Amino acid sequence: MTSPFAIPQPGLRVKPGSPSIDMPTQEEAAVYPAEAAKILEQIRAAQAACSGFRLDWVRGRHFLVAGGTGSGFGGCVAQALLERLGEEGSLTIVSRDPSRSIAYETGILTAEAAARAGMGTRFHWINYGLAVEGKKFERIVAALREAGASRVVYLNAVAAAHSGLMPGSPPVYVKDIDEEGLFQWRLLPLDERAIEATHGPMGRLAAGFPAALERAGVGVEATLFCDWRGSLDRTSRDPASPDYGRQGPYSTSLYIPKEILREATRAAIGTNKIAVDLFLPVMQTRALSLVPGGILMPRLFDALMRREGVRRVDPPELALAALDRVGRALAGDSHNPFPRLDLHEAALDLWFIEVLARLNEDTASPFYFKRWV
Repeated sequence: MTSPFAIPQPGLRVKPGSPSIDMPTQEEAAVYPAEAAKILEQIRAAQAACSGFRLDWVRGRHFLVAGGTGSGFGGCVAQALLERLGEEGSLTIVSRDPSRSIAYETGILTAEAAARAGMGTRFHWINYGLAVEGKKFERIVAALREAGASRVVYLNAVAAAHSGLMPGSPPVYVKDIDEEGLFQWRLLPLDERAIEATHGPMGRLAAGFPAALERAGVGVEATLFCDWRGSLDRTSRDPASPDYGRQGPYSTSLYIPKEILREATRAAIGTNKIAVDLFLPVMQTRALSLVPGGILMPRLFDALMRREGVRRVDPPELALAALDRVGRALAGDSHNPFPRLDLHEAALDLWFIEVLARLNEDTASPFYFKRWV
């Protein structure tokens, strides 16, 4: 039986490749500061409305958040920390955002907020990306030392990998939506450079950073990685399986860095190191919109959750829940290195796959895509 995700669906447009990153116009970029301010205000308001999370452990501690800008999970973690560090704690954000981006503007505004709060050298924003050696790494270490951080809690929320096929893999078609309607991405083979980049920033670099810090004399109290359950679906990676490709690019390439992070988490089990690989639900973020299927996926899950009466959990609340988990691990109250914040959504996975496979542009069909998204 051929997987429905390995063949083009009749009647649907096909686009080769994956979403492109378009440079904003001057007019678009001009409104980014105001948009960034609105985003940060919404994050803070959403987090202020949340209760039931134990976050007192944050006070006085030192944090390094990789990918800590923007409106996604990492940016929400940074905002949650900023107001809870007290007079001795510190926050170092490491990102790699284009200067013409909303994420970059949130970095500027966060730095300004830290300055107004009198944090001084206890706050740093380094926009040169993560590194484990060389001048970029030395700059990170220098910032931590200036902040008085002899030990840090390291949280990695970096999203940087390539969606495509490994050499020799058969095609995968991924449904998505754009201004014209429903269509399919046809994933293309990755070249060696893209494959290496897929292993790198989100995988080997993220996993190797704690050891690099410790070699430089900075202790790591705890490590948090971000995961998604689609990367666990080994059956979907098998070209002979009728389920081949059902996780889209997570069946073909995006599972690779996640496996590296899980292995790093496993290696910490039974040692004095604390590592948490946290499974998050599908989130409507800019990073996901750059993944084939990333516009359709969160909207379809939203539709299924509404039909089932399941409450969606958004990044501001997920950030608080993640910090709660890390605090419990540090206190010895939680021993699960692979906690789940996605179980409310995971219960809908089989239904999601069946609906996704049937979505079409036939207005008379019960699976006409506009009935679902």
